[in-house]
Amino acid sequence: MVTAEVINRVLFVKVADYGSATVVDVDGRQYLVTAKHLLRGESEVSSIKFYFNGKWENLNVKIVGVARGGADIAVFATDTILCPSSLPLMVGNKDMVLSQDVYFLGYPFKLSTDGGAALQGRPCPFVKKGIWSSLFDDGTGDYKLYIDAINNEGFSGGPIVFKVSGTNKFSLAGIVSKYRTEHGSVVCEEGNSTGWTVEYNTGLTIGTDISEAVKIINQNPIGLLLPI
Repeated sequence: MVTAEVINRVLFVKVADYGSATVVDVDGRQYLVTAKHLLRGESEVSSIKFYFNGKWENLNVKIVGVARGGADIAVFATDTILCPSSLPLMVGNKDMVLSQDVYFLGYPFKLSTDGGAALQGRPCPFVKKGIWSSLFDDGTGDYKLYIDAINNEGFSGGPIVFKVSGTNKFSLAGIVSKYRTEHGSVVCEEGNSTGWTVEYNTGLTIGTDISEAVKIINQNPIGLLLPI
């Protein structure tokens, strides 16, 4: 099952759009990573909202960087420690094996459950499970994770994690971006085509490799220093 070091790193946020965000520690500094499409193209963001103690609170942020091209990643630095260093989460997917179970977390359709004292006022995210189907460059120069699992609106920006073989530790493999859609024909009662189509969820969740966030962080390491 997904453990505390993962659950405590998921936030219900509103940038320009609602979604999820993931707390990431790199080289002793803390960052908040989400899907860049939640910014709706905004280049100047000094605060975002996150759900805390049953209401929306402001969180001061600085943009560390936003990925270019098809990589759906935005990285923020904050002025508040969002997850204690006593709950470390490994970062990277080099130990992930094709077809193994993975999990992703977030707040679909703005839903959540009460996290109680364990989450110190933050709502508990939903958890979904899938199978890692593929990792490849679809021609944009950015590697994407493909997961056999139904994704829903609101998971964008949440973490994709896996259990490292032979351990009880989880590692952060990527960030939820979207799901693949296709269009199907609409037919009438007689089975004849109406000429209309409907978009549907194919059941393939698409995530951005966490290395894209690490690349941004290494270029501009301004995250809040974690207490020693």
